[in-house]
Amino acid sequence: MVKRLVIGLCLMVLLLTACSAAAPTTGVLKDFGSVCEKANDGKRIAAVGYLRFPDSFTGTDNVVLRFYNASDFSGAPIGVTVNFGTQANQVEPVQDQFNDSDLKVHLTNGQAAGLGTKVKVSGDVYFPIVAQEFACGLDNPLLEGTN
Repeated sequence: MVKRLVIGLCLMVLLLTACSAAAPTTGVLKDFGSVCEKANDGKRIAAVGYLRFPDSFTGTDNVVLRFYNASDFSGAPIGVTVNFGTQANQVEPVQDQFNDSDLKVHLTNGQAAGLGTKVKVSGDVYFPIVAQEFACGLDNPLLEGTN
């Protein structure tokens, strides 16, 4: 019985280690409108657009930012799962009461980008199991500025 428990715990640790995200890399640049095509499922892609907070969220580890093609945030967004923190590819934590002007994402070059800043986001395309405000999302993002 103890042997099974030890083996089970070891397997769980191995699985958790295997599931940890690899360092983010640059994806293949796609037109914003083609990102959510089913053929991109699981692929590492990149697109250029504008990030903003969702209307509300409950997580304390990460948030699914909304990524738009247009600076006026019109059209259908793409979800971008970003961890909270002060390192590259993270978003600054916010208080329970926040607004869009509180958005501050840390780019890979060490710069910070706020609301209205055009960015290039690379990530692994996924399709939510439960209906969301966005048709697809990007995991393990690499956040870069545009020149």
